[in-house]
This record gives sequence, structure tokens and C-alpha cells, in this order.
Amino acid sequence: MKKRMIGIILAGLVIVLGTTGVWAGDDEKTIAIVPWSMAETFAVDFSHEAQEEIEANGWKAVIMDPKGDWVSEYTILENLITQNVDGIIYTAIDSDGANDVIERVQDAGIPIVGYDCLASKGTEDAAVRYDDYKGGEMAAQQAMEALKGKTDAKIVVFEDDPSISSSTLRVNGFVDYISENYPDVEIVLNRTQDKTSDGCYIWATDMITAHPDTDVFFCYWAECTMATYNALEDAGNTEAFIIGYDATEEQQAVMKADGVDCRLYASPGMSPTKMASQCVQFMEDIYNGDYKRSGPEDIYEMEPVLLTVHNAQEFSIND
Repeated sequence: MKKRMIGIILAGLVIVLGTTGVWAGDDEKTIAIVPWSMAETFAVDFSHEAQEEIEANGWKAVIMDPKGDWVSEYTILENLITQNVDGIIYTAIDSDGANDVIERVQDAGIPIVGYDCLASKGTEDAAVRYDDYKGGEMAAQQAMEALKGKTDAKIVVFEDDPSISSSTLRVNGFVDYISENYPDVEIVLNRTQDKTSDGCYIWATDMITAHPDTDVFFCYWAECTMATYNALEDAGNTEAFIIGYDATEEQQAVMKADGVDCRLYASPGMSPTKMASQCVQFMEDIYNGDYKRSGPEDIYEMEPVLLTVHNAQEFSIND
């Protein structure tokens, strides 16, 4: 349903976290983009691509940064309801917590498209994600390739956060593959509450100390991947491999610089460009009456791509 912005009420309104909303006039739609945190590479790339796609449609885009905090995201979504935006593209920082606020968004007649981390009840008006379970399996395959099938290996896995749906899928895909195909491999699951780069660096340093015989670290997102790589470098550990995630330009640059002997061996990834484009396309289709989600299982799911030390020179996340 098309909604009209009430400019007098919304003019100059400052939203939570110090972000100022510049809202649309009567003749254009305003679409809010609510990523996980603009401190993350993927979130930045996704948000900017979505903004370009939205503006190419003649609409206005605003990016609201919850900084990885669920309470902040909930407040942002509540404010967007009050401000009567025309659409929301978001990722769920808390998969269970998102269910209630999505219902409120929809009761207000605002279409909402979820991407990557989705609400547990699957009630967004459209949903886009990569096959994260498959990505976890791909990561596990690369771990064992790096180790040449070592049957008694030890692998430290950054443990999933149950409130983050994509983390659970990635970790489950990894652990299930190893358990089924290499039952003698020891898997150590551990995590820290501080998921910033600094927090992950401290975590990795602690794991290196506690488990000096670790053969592989699996980190299911970009910032943790690079923090662990840096921790291993600083510890002088040239034995352990890292299997990362998100296949970022920074990871690719490290692989290019270090060559085929790079300890950051592989990283499944998802294209922020393709994901953002599909989210905006869904928003347009919803407005035009060309798409209605059939149920929770109706998810537009894409196949992860794989960055490795062997293809880093020519790899492109958008191929």
C-alpha cells in the first residue's frame, strides 16, 4: 500500500543513535535501510548498493544504523512506523525478537523486506538470503582440503549465537559436515559476547593460548575472520589455517599478498550487490502487486560463492 509522508511532522526529526532522517515529499516514496551495523564491511556495501537501487527508482533512501544492538534496532523500527515510511529493508539482529515488531510494521501498512538474518516466524513480506547451511558445508570442505584430510585434527569454531539465524546455519553446516565425514576430528565451540573486531582479536588470542595445537579456526563473519588472522600473525603462529566468511576485498587482498601459502585459506561469501538488488526488486514488486509471499518457506535463496587462495587473483564476489 502506498503511503504519503507527512512532511511537517517529520521535518528535521532526529532518529535514535544520532542519525537524522531526511524524509520524502508527497511525490516520492521513502525506503529505510536497517543493516546490522555500519561497522561491518558487508553492511556498508549492502546499504550503499540498496541506496543506489532505491534512488534509481526515483525514491528516497535513508540508512538507519542500529550498530549491532537489538534494542536500538527495535527502537528504530518503532520510529519508522511513527514516521510512516513507505517501506523497510532490514536484517534481524534478534530473529525471535523481530517477530513482534514486524507484525506492528505490517499493521501500519508498511511493506518490510528481510535479508540475511530473518525473523524466526518468517513473516516479512519478502525474504532474501544466501544458503548459509551450504556455506558452512563449503567452509568445512575447505578446512579439510587445507589439512589434506587430517583425521585427528582440532578445529576451533566461533560458536553460533542462537538469536542470529545465519550464524546457526553456518556453524551447523560446518559442524555437521565434519561430524559426518571426519568423526575423529575434535571440534571446540567457543564464543565471546564482544563481537567487535577488538573483541574477536582478544577471543582468538585466548583460543591460541588455550588450544596451541589447533589446526583450523572457523569464523563465520568477516570481522572475526580478519581479527583471528591478525591474532595468529601477532602470535607468530604459522601452523593454523583460518576458514573465514563473507569473502571480502580485505580477505582477498591478504590472499593475493600471501599467495597460495596464505593461512587464510578460504572464505565462502555472498554478494551484497546481488542481495541488495533483489531486496529492492521485491519492494518494487510488492508495490506493483506482482509479488505476495506464500509463507515462511518462500525465501529467495542464493548459492554462496567461494574465495580461496587458489582463485584470489581473479575472484569477484559478483560473478
